[in-house]
Amino acid sequence: MREKFYMNWLRNITAACLAMVIFTTSSMIALAGSETKSLMGEITVSGQNTNGNAPSVLLNGENAFTGRTFFSNGTITTSEAVTSTVKLGKLGYVTMSPNTTLTLSFDEKTISGTLSAGNAQVFNAEGVDVNIQNLGNATTSVAPMNKAQDDDDDDGVFSNSAVGPIIVFAGIVAAAVILVVVNDDDDEDLVVSRVR
Repeated sequence: MREKFYMNWLRNITAACLAMVIFTTSSMIALAGSETKSLMGEITVSGQNTNGNAPSVLLNGENAFTGRTFFSNGTITTSEAVTSTVKLGKLGYVTMSPNTTLTLSFDEKTISGTLSAGNAQVFNAEGVDVNIQNLGNATTSVAPMNKAQDDDDDDGVFSNSAVGPIIVFAGIVAAAVILVVVNDDDDEDLVVSRVR
């Protein structure tokens, strides 16, 4: 009886883990898609909003928080107490000081745009051209992105890979099997008689 309980428990936990892995990796496979996918970046926001809420910037006129996706030809505006960084993957990244408005475009080889107000600093990877036009008193500085900064963007084993969820699944299954084997009592020697 006890063996049947453990086998059912092991089957149920294995099925649940397998469902989790399939769910997790299916989005990665769907997003891998074709080579014609558009480039995108990620916005990071720091500082304080005057109303006490989480810091945000305006992205094409809408509030955007840390983690928001940034597509080419977007306009980002920081408020007076907020700074922002747009990470462009292997191209580099752009940091903006408070009170900055930047229309940013990028492709495989170029980071370009128009800085209407404020200050921006562009860190570009080797071989990536930078062409930011400054209007009025706006200033832009360009610096090469060093190898250490480039390596910081890599999240290791779990970044855009199915390896992470598979390792988690394998660990859970291994723990379940060990638990069943360790707790497997020899029920074959047990004699049960009916009470009369």
